[in-house]
Amino acid sequence: MELVYYKGLKDEPYTTAEVIAEHTGNKYRSVSDLIRDNQDDLNEFGILRFEIAKIPGRGRPKKVYQLNEQQATFLITLLDNTPQVKEFKKALVKAFYSIKQELDQAKLSRELNKRANIDLAETIKAELPDDKYAYSNYHQLAYKYATGMTPKQLKKTKGVNKPEEALDNDQKERLERAKQHIALYLLDGNDYQDIKAKLFADI
Repeated sequence: MELVYYKGLKDEPYTTAEVIAEHTGNKYRSVSDLIRDNQDDLNEFGILRFEIAKIPGRGRPKKVYQLNEQQATFLITLLDNTPQVKEFKKALVKAFYSIKQELDQAKLSRELNKRANIDLAETIKAELPDDKYAYSNYHQLAYKYATGMTPKQLKKTKGVNKPEEALDNDQKERLERAKQHIALYLLDGNDYQDIKAKLFADI
């Protein structure tokens, strides 16, 4: 049995009355009664949540309380401080810390993935809705970074109808990378000159 659970990245980690009972040597009913008796105090640390679970072989379901870290910590202080309870306290603290680290890493990975797939046109529309020249300017900047020429210069030099037709695979990758960088710089509040300087800094 896990000590700490979470349902989604936005949800708060929790433990249950079942976990507390099993790992402290107390009966589940005793722990549940203790929770009910101290419900007002527990609610000071957040809404006391629960799920209704079916008991195998019985028709009557039971209420399984879900306690966040502060609620669980407070509840454990109400139990007798036996060696088993003391060990569980330490294990629970470590489990909550580990879960929070796991959640933080998952949130970071999701954010990085989301930011890595930002669409430049959508970003410009969101960040610079009143600048009718923004897309054209940043589009040209991306091409200039990728190829050394503007889209207009590319079409004329290469004799193509669309600038992307003149790009080789390396230039296509550089173009996409430039668009991603520009979008991120825009989200960070940089203006055109700052973005241009940062974009060309590694050339």
